[in-house]
Amino acid sequence: MDSQKKLNILVVEDSVASYKAIVSVLQNFGFVINSERVEWKAEFDKKISENNWDMIISDFYLPDFDGKYVISRVKEYDPDLPIILITEFIPEESASEYLNLGASEFLPKSSIIKLPFVVNRELEAARLKQSQKKAWEMLVHGEEILTRSQKISHLGHFEVIFPENNTLWSLELYRILGYEFSEVPLMEKVWSLLDADEKSIIQSIWKQVMNENISKELVLHLNTKVGRKKVNLWLEAERFEENRFRIFGTIHDITDLSSLENSIQLNEQLFKGIFNNSSQAIFLLDLQGHIIRMNRNAILSFERNEADVQGLELISSIFSDSNEDSIKKLTYGMKLALKNQTFEVLVSYKLNDGREKYFDCDFYSLNDPNGKILYIVLEAKDITEKIVLERAYAQAQKLEALGTFAGGIAHDFNNLLTPMMAYISFLNQEWSKNESNDIIQKSMPAIEGISKSLERAKNLIQQILTYSKIDHSTSNQLDLKDQLLQVMNEFRFASKNQISLFTDLGEEPAFIEADPIQIFQILSNLYENSIFALQEITNPKITIRLEKVSYEKSDLFQIGFMKNTEYWKLSFEDNGTGIPKEILDKIFDPFFTTKGGKGTGLGLSIIYGIIVKMGGTILAESSPGKGTKFDLYFPAWKAML
Repeated sequence: MDSQKKLNILVVEDSVASYKAIVSVLQNFGFVINSERVEWKAEFDKKISENNWDMIISDFYLPDFDGKYVISRVKEYDPDLPIILITEFIPEESASEYLNLGASEFLPKSSIIKLPFVVNRELEAARLKQSQKKAWEMLVHGEEILTRSQKISHLGHFEVIFPENNTLWSLELYRILGYEFSEVPLMEKVWSLLDADEKSIIQSIWKQVMNENISKELVLHLNTKVGRKKVNLWLEAERFEENRFRIFGTIHDITDLSSLENSIQLNEQLFKGIFNNSSQAIFLLDLQGHIIRMNRNAILSFERNEADVQGLELISSIFSDSNEDSIKKLTYGMKLALKNQTFEVLVSYKLNDGREKYFDCDFYSLNDPNGKILYIVLEAKDITEKIVLERAYAQAQKLEALGTFAGGIAHDFNNLLTPMMAYISFLNQEWSKNESNDIIQKSMPAIEGISKSLERAKNLIQQILTYSKIDHSTSNQLDLKDQLLQVMNEFRFASKNQISLFTDLGEEPAFIEADPIQIFQILSNLYENSIFALQEITNPKITIRLEKVSYEKSDLFQIGFMKNTEYWKLSFEDNGTGIPKEILDKIFDPFFTTKGGKGTGLGLSIIYGIIVKMGGTILAESSPGKGTKFDLYFPAWKAML
């Protein structure tokens, strides 16, 4: 007996003592009883439907009705609900009658001690009956589901018993084959729908399955009354006696599925074509911002392998090295996309080699037909070249404005120098005629000093004219390496016992088109800046390197507007105090200086103006405490003309 079995029992009894005896004997045998007592017919009719009763225990003789009414009323309410009659005054033949009417058991009140065993038995019987009922319902329901599933999936099955050759087709198989339900099922009728070559194949496989008890699967074409169909045939043999076996099989109509697969494949190809050939870098993200797909342009622009970042969160993986402002904008854009709103943002992106790119990014969502968000898309347009060109244009405008101003000053100053140079030339000619005159001889060093000062003033005007439209510099083809050697000899002399100068100029001549004076200006300005930065350094060092580079394999590729394919790269590096990042972009601006009152702010802007006019450029790298490096790119000539 199941101890602690909970029971909801309705006791139909006019005797309170009998009711308590029934409850007590059941509780003593481990049942947990929840019961109610009724004795009147109206009360019974009301209570029978108010609760989910597990059992009815009833006396036969009641004040205004009897046990016969109880049985009939309960059977109307629930035919499977057990009813136990307990009474002393009923003939045995009458008890049999009531059992036939539907009572589960009859007990004399003197035998009430047997009640727990009867209750337990009836509960087990009710449980078994309920299980059988559910099993039958499941069987019927399962058959219905199978029939409906086969109809929905266009899958029919058949079975052939040997040696009788008894054949059974499912209803869906009749539909697939195009036969009426009154047709006698025969596998020969199926084979008659096949093409000749496929018919010979299936007959061979059929024999093989019969002899070897194996399963086979293949695709066939059936010429049915309703048209040609493509089907998937699956066969399996099962032997259940020595001389008896069966072949079970399914025929799956995949005609529509095949067309659907072709459409899906076409759409997939179209998607891949548009996705991968887009001029934009595209990231497909899930709703948590994890990367699902990257198109070809995204892989090239961001220089990241899709397999390395797939499944990772976009912002924390791809844009982890971007500045704080860019990360905030990206996070905000993602939040708006999750609300079905679009968002455009300009962000920076740092490559693994330290180069910085700029992207114009658009966030938007992809929705299903019901408006539910399925994916988030980030489209990023590489605008690095545009940003660099805008900066170069702004720098050029600054230089042009300064050049106009400097040109006017240089013109007026040149007007002052011209007569002075003429007077000095006249004095040299006249005094050279009187070399014996002691006074004239004493004045000659002063005249020579004035001449040199005027010559330096002329060179200074040449520097100023570098900014102006009146550029009197003369460009010649020269060997940059030779020019460097000449200038470095002066550097070594000036820096003796103070600064270590290291060079790596290679063996190949470095032919460029330039003005030697301007080359001197470039190197002298860079050298003076390094001297200033190395003042407080214990082991000051300057390193100069010269090498030929190609446009596509150098840092020039990020600039995008360079014309030549080969350049001579001159690197000028020191281990000085370095330049803070926040002012690194301003160092080429005219009159911007980090030297306080000791500098004019024209040195680097002069270098920038000279090298841009030559068709090259200059890039700077610096970190506080780690020194500064300038990379100057000169358009390369193959040989001296």
